[in-house]
Parts: sequence; C-alpha cells; structure tokens
Amino acid sequence: MILVVIPVYERGPLVRHCFASAAELELPAGGEILVIDDMSPTLDAPRLIAETGLTCRYERMAERLGADPMVRHIWERFLKTGHAHLLILDSDMVANRDAVTSGLRLAGQFDGLLSLYNSIAHDGEAIDNELVEKRTIGNAATLWSRQLVARALDLTGSFEGRGIDFAYCRAFEEHGIRIAATARSRVQHIGIYGTNNQYFGMLEHGLGFVPDSPAQWQAINFVYDHLMRRQQDYLRPAFLTRLFSRLRRLLRL
Repeated sequence: MILVVIPVYERGPLVRHCFASAAELELPAGGEILVIDDMSPTLDAPRLIAETGLTCRYERMAERLGADPMVRHIWERFLKTGHAHLLILDSDMVANRDAVTSGLRLAGQFDGLLSLYNSIAHDGEAIDNELVEKRTIGNAATLWSRQLVARALDLTGSFEGRGIDFAYCRAFEEHGIRIAATARSRVQHIGIYGTNNQYFGMLEHGLGFVPDSPAQWQAINFVYDHLMRRQQDYLRPAFLTRLFSRLRRLLRL
C-alpha cells in the first residue's frame, strides 16, 4: 500500500493542474491520496478537489508550518498509517498516470531513496537505462519506504534552518544510503512562478518527462504560455549578471 501526500499552500492555478493529474494516478489496491493544506489564506482546496474529481482525504493545518517542518510532519503522519510506501507530490507538479506503479517497480530494484523526478539541478551518473544515481535530490516526488522515513527522521532530528532535503542527502551519503532518480522523469515541475524560479538558468525541470494524458498536456501548455507571455520577468537583472560573472572569475583563481 502507498500513501501519496500533496502538501498545498496558495497558488491555486498550479494546484488545480496538480489535482487534475493526481486524479488520474493508477494506485495499487489500498493506495490513497492525502491533501494537506498548510493553512492557505485564500486557496479553496476542497473546491479544487471537487472540480478536478480527485478522490482523496483532506486535512488543513491548524497553524502554518512552512516547507521543511511540513516534510517532517508528513513523515510522522505517514508512520502512523499502515502504508508501506510514501510518495510526496508537491502541489506544483504533475505526474504520469503510471508514476506510482512505475516508481514502486523501480523501488523494488533499488536499495535506497528513489525520486521520480530527474531534476536538471542535481547531477547524477547512470546506473542503467532506468535509474540515475545522485548525491543530492530535492524532496519533491521522492518515494520512501517506512524504514527510510524512520532513518531520515532520526538523522535530521537536530536539524534547524532551511533545506531539509540537503540535510538528509548529506546524512544518507555519510551512512551509505544510496539515492537515485528515474532516468525518465515520471513527474514534471510546473511551478513557473513562486519560490526558486526567479531567472532563466535557475528554472527547475525534470528530464525526459512525457505527458500521457490531456490533463498533463494542459499543465505543460499553461507553463509554456506563462513563460512566453512574461519572458522579461525571467531575465536576470544586469547587475546580478555582472556580479555572478565576477564571482565565477574569482572562484577560478
């Protein structure tokens, strides 16, 4: 059994595309989806759930947690269930219909943490034609076993600050726990606006993703239209370009 958790906070148009995609997921018997609203001020998640036809459970936090504490909350919440696996699907992502079943198949062949998202931001080395080994990954689209969740909670127990994904990646490397991503992303990032997407050269993208439903194509079209209409918003200011160029030269010295 698998629990798919979708944490949400604002950004209604992106959440709608995520929910429409999640509604098509092929889940094994006993699998379920849980949407956790991190106390969004304006997002009407129940309405989007109804409009997209997503079958799920819905919970709303009593107080805002933020990204990293939410990860720990999801881990702890998962361990209280009877599910064997956990997939964390960020609300600015869409997934192939077979993302879960493909992920579980590949997880059975790999002893470690698996991501269904082959991010261009994290280099890796091919294990075979289906998996790429990485030193670091982001938390989005990670597929966990109960054992790995318990280990991550233990290893990051004293962690404070931002970047819990980098914290557990470092800890996993130190303890010999392998990390890999699917060579062909089964999940794609559509968070074209918001955190971590300021300029060209910093945009997130999952390699090899191929939409397999109209809902996923609509999400990709939404991203492309937004990017093309607002290209100037994604140009790095000239002073930052000069600054980064100088820093690169200094690092070469």
